[in-house]
Amino acid sequence: MQEGKLCPNLFTLPAASASPHTFRQHTATFSGWFLSENLSFCPYWCFTFGIADMLTVYMASVSGSLEVKKNQERIFSVLTSKKIAFKQVDITQNTEDKNLMRKKANNPTALPPQIFNGDVYCGDINAFNEAIENEELEKFLKL
Repeated sequence: MQEGKLCPNLFTLPAASASPHTFRQHTATFSGWFLSENLSFCPYWCFTFGIADMLTVYMASVSGSLEVKKNQERIFSVLTSKKIAFKQVDITQNTEDKNLMRKKANNPTALPPQIFNGDVYCGDINAFNEAIENEELEKFLKL
């Protein structure tokens, strides 16, 4: 979409564009579907709970592992296609984020991607794929 084009909820898109998966430090309640500079397409209920309940995917923007990159893209693709709001936390930019991810996952060697709903650990790529296979993604994500 382009700046000034109306979204289905009749809000105007801002000029700046960011990754469609990022979430800034604010919350809002909207009705209907929309696209903003900071959020992917999401129903209004994604934003009524605030940051603490936001789905978070810890990821690595810089990785020598093709498998890690593919796993991250799979998670982003599935969540986006199902219109599930989430934010990315890049552990390569801040060691505190990596340490927090490992602490919250209760695994001192956990590697990205790791998925959390607020402070509640959902799982890694293997658990994510298993949830999709068993058609239990919403239960896995604790939505």
